[in-house]
Amino acid sequence: MSQEHAESPPARAPWPPILVALAIVAGLALDRLSGGALAGLAKFPGAPYLGALVVLAAIANDIWCAAALARQKTTILPHRAASSLVTDGPFHWSRNPIYVSHVAVVLGLSLILGSPFTLLLTPLLAFGLQKLAVEPEERHLLSRFGDDYRAYMARTRRWL
Repeated sequence: MSQEHAESPPARAPWPPILVALAIVAGLALDRLSGGALAGLAKFPGAPYLGALVVLAAIANDIWCAAALARQKTTILPHRAASSLVTDGPFHWSRNPIYVSHVAVVLGLSLILGSPFTLLLTPLLAFGLQKLAVEPEERHLLSRFGDDYRAYMARTRRWL
C-alpha cells in the first residue's frame, strides 16, 4: 500500500463515542416506550453496585490505555492515524481494550440505571464497534505497520 494510504485515518467519524451514546439513548428511550415491560432484566439486588464497579473498572482501564498510548506518543482518537503500534500495558491482553471498556461502561450503566433495553443493546454496540471501528482500524494498522501488526494479531486477542 502507498505511504499516503497508510497515513490516512482509519475512519472519517469518531464512531465509538457515537455508538456508545446511541446505545444509551436508544436503550433509555425503548425503556420508556415499553412502559417498563422488561424492567426485571436489569434490576436485581445489588445491580447498581455491580454496575458501578463495572463502570469504575472500565474507567480505570481507559486511563491505563490513555497512559500507554501517551507513552508511545500516538493518538487515542479513533478517527486519527496511528503513529506508533502500542502492544504493552492493556494492549498486551487485548488489541482493543478501549472498546472493551466502552462495552463495559454501557453494561455497567444499564445496571446502574436499571435499563433493560440498554442491557439488551450492549451486544449490538459490540457488533457496531467491531464493524465501524475495529475492522477499519485493523486495516489501517496492517497498512501502517505490516508484519509487526500481523505478529501482534497472532499473539493478542481482538477483544478478550
